[in-house]
This record gives sequence, structure tokens and C-alpha cells, in this order.
Amino acid sequence: MVSNINALEKSSAAATWLVVIIAALLCLGALMVFSAGASLDQSIELERFWEYSTMRRLAFVPIVLITLALFSRLNFRHWLVWKRYFWSCPLVLLLAFSIILLILVLIPGMGTEINQSRRWFKIAAGSYGFTFQPSELAKWTVILFLAAYGSRMGDKMREFKKGFLPVAVVLGLVVTLVGKEDFGTAALIGAVGVAVMLATGVRWWHLLLLVPLTAVAFYLLVYCDTHRWGRVLAFLYGDSSEVELPSAYHAKQSIMAIGVGGLWGTGLGQGTVKLGWLPEDTTDFVFAVIGEELGLVGSLLIIGFFMALIVVSMVIVHRTNDNLARRIALAIALMVGAQAVMNLCVVTALTPTKGIALPFVSAGGTGLVLTAVAVGILVNIARQNQLREHWPGKN
Repeated sequence: MVSNINALEKSSAAATWLVVIIAALLCLGALMVFSAGASLDQSIELERFWEYSTMRRLAFVPIVLITLALFSRLNFRHWLVWKRYFWSCPLVLLLAFSIILLILVLIPGMGTEINQSRRWFKIAAGSYGFTFQPSELAKWTVILFLAAYGSRMGDKMREFKKGFLPVAVVLGLVVTLVGKEDFGTAALIGAVGVAVMLATGVRWWHLLLLVPLTAVAFYLLVYCDTHRWGRVLAFLYGDSSEVELPSAYHAKQSIMAIGVGGLWGTGLGQGTVKLGWLPEDTTDFVFAVIGEELGLVGSLLIIGFFMALIVVSMVIVHRTNDNLARRIALAIALMVGAQAVMNLCVVTALTPTKGIALPFVSAGGTGLVLTAVAVGILVNIARQNQLREHWPGKN
């Protein structure tokens, strides 16, 4: 009886800590996004708050928390499992829908072009119009599908035709469609997708077949694209006195901002890089603003929260006995962790510049809500572990 109570308390603590960490990241993110954008808007009319990205980010805090709480209570198995026909599963239908959206968003007149990329649908609702990014939906649906399919197939995932080939085709299709306009997100999906495939039992030598396909994709999507290849050259030669590339501008400004911050930072709201020097300072490069205004201490605080998030997530994975739940939890943990690492590497110039948001910190809408759905499922898994440990044999 005592051991069951201890197990109950440990599982409950994992779920609670997960929610606390997400809430902390959300609040810190809202504060820093507001600081990054406040100087750009000299006056804010509260009746038109939705038109300001900084105010929208504040509004998304309760929306994200409510979404997380809702999906932490819903049984994820009803959404991710199919019994006989896979098209009867809501997840599979949602994946198919997201692929259709990825195709439609590329069509001029349907997708909205922002910053020379057509990644969004613009949905007007009076003065509360918003944009929807289908790549965010595809990112989560394909990763969850890979985990669910691997759990259903079991040892058959080691086979080429029944295991590797179906998931490779689905993953390749999504990565190709996303990569057309958003190579960073495509690379993220591809990397996490391969990791999930390995975790579900796919043989590593089957994955070697993806190497030449990846090389072809890199050639077509990066080398043949002047802007993207310029970012690669900027990463390799940006500091050379003989090569001055405009694509190195983001990385240089970001590093300068972090360097100026020093140990304690210049103070909240006192940064200067946000005064038109660094583009995307509320989204992809918000960590640079954090580094300048809160210094090394603030930067390490954010990194510490993400490290704690990954550790707690892996604890949940470790304590999960159900194959489906374990693989779903692992897929979610890998995606959130990999996206955070990729963003931090971009901001600190450890990788070429890509458009990757910092989860729960950067401004945004689609990514925030859908990531909250995924983490809500992770909390749900932790709570179901709690029930199984306290009342063995019950789900």
C-alpha cells in the first residue's frame, strides 16, 4: 500500500511539474515578447489589442493553459488509435487534412505570403483576423502518426514493406511539402521523424535508404535556392573579411545582443537590438532579446526550464508501461526538445539561420496552441500512469 502511494505521488509530481514548467515559460515568453515589441508601438489602443503582436501573445497565455488542461483530461487513445481500418482514426484523418492544407497553401491566392514565404492561411474575423500555419499541424500529426503506427505494428516495424516503407513515404511527403516554403521546420520534422522511426523498431540500415533522398532534397531545396544557400555560406564564411554576406546579418546582430547583455543584462525593457536592428525579435530571435536584457542569468534560466522540461518528459516516458503511451510521450518530448535546441543553436549562430520558434516563448498562435495540445497529451499520459500504478490493471 505504501509503495502504491509513493508511486502515485511520483507520477502526480511529474504531471504537476510539467504544467508548472510550461506555465513559467509561457509567462516569461509573454513578458519578453512584450518587452521586445513595446518600443515599436508608441501607443496601444486597448480596443484594438488583437492587432498588436505583443498583446496577442499575452492573450494566448490563458488560451494555451486552457488547451493544455483540456487535453490533459481527454483520453488520447480515442484520437490516436484505430482498430480495423486506419481511416477511421481521427489522427489519420487529421494527417490527411494537414497534407491537403500543405498543398493548398502553396497555391497563389489561397496561401498568404509573408516575408517572401507562402506558409499561412489568413482567416478574417472582423477586427480579430488571424493566420494559420498548416506546417505546424502537419508537424505534430505526422510525428504522432509515426508513433501510433509503430505501436500498432509492433515487431512488423522491422520489416521493409509493412514497417519502414509506409512511414517513410508519409514522412517524406510531409517533409517535401513543408520544405518547399519552410526548410527549417522540414528539417526538424525529418530529424525527429527518423528518431521516432528508430524508437518504434525500424532497422537502422533501412534508414540508410533515406540518405540519397535527403541529399537530393538538400540540393533542390537549399543549393538551388539562392536565399537558403546564402544562409549556408553566411554560416560558413560570415565572419570572413573577404566574404560579406547579407544573410549573416541576423546571426551577427543576435550574437552582439547576447554579448552586450553580459552577466546580468541591460535590464528589462532597456535593450537596443529590438529597435529595428534585429528582425523577428519577437519570434525566432526572442532569445537574443532575453540575452541582452536579462543577461547570462536570464538565458540560463530559460535553458534550465527547457532542460527540466526534457528531464520530466523522459521520466514520464520511463515510467510508462504501455507501448503506445511510451512512444507517443517520447515523440512529443523529442519534438519539443529538438525544436528548442534548434532555435537556441540558430540564435547563437551554431547552425545556419532558420525560421524556428522557441516553444512556449516566441510570439505566435498556431504553434503555441498545437504544442499545448501535444504537451496536454503528455500530461494525460503521466496521469494515466498514476491510475495504473495506484490501481493495477485499470486504464
